Amino acid sequence: MATESLTRCYRFSRVDFEPDLRLLVWPDKSETALTLHETRLLEALCYFAGEVLSHQVLSDKTFFPQDSLSQVQQIDLASVFNSLRRKLTVNGVMAIPVEVLPRYGFRVPLPKETCRHIHRFQQPETLPAQVPEPLAQTSQKPRRPKPKVSATEHIVKHSLMHKLSVILLAAAGVAMVIVSNL
Repeated sequence: MATESLTRCYRFSRVDFEPDLRLLVWPDKSETALTLHETRLLEALCYFAGEVLSHQVLSDKTFFPQDSLSQVQQIDLASVFNSLRRKLTVNGVMAIPVEVLPRYGFRVPLPKETCRHIHRFQQPETLPAQVPEPLAQTSQKPRRPKPKVSATEHIVKHSLMHKLSVILLAAAGVAMVIVSNL
């Protein structure tokens, strides 16, 4: 069984970058996990693809003020960039070529596509052969699986504000039809 998640995707010819999941997804469906700072760095470059971003702009977009000061002092932009470069390099070629322009900054080419993408998480194909003792002793009666309800469906069914806004929009539509016929 697979779990699905709707994510943003920057699609390049050799790799897909999914910043919401901090993943590089390769054509063979293998995945490379990225750290938080690697993701922020690559996301800034992809968001401003084709534009040159200075070292200072990239640093500001990679390290937020909310990051602990000790964490930022231990990690600099060059180390994050080098780590990201290693993860992007396959057979001596960078899957997303990051162009370094001395004294100006960095840029990546435009992606082939930016989109919303359904990412499928694969579950392990085999379960453990034996249930660990603590889990076996605390087993309770099985629960019924909850039906999958999207956030939108939940709002439509249960939100009073949604129901009021639909009524107001309908009333406004009727009023516009009446006024236009006068």
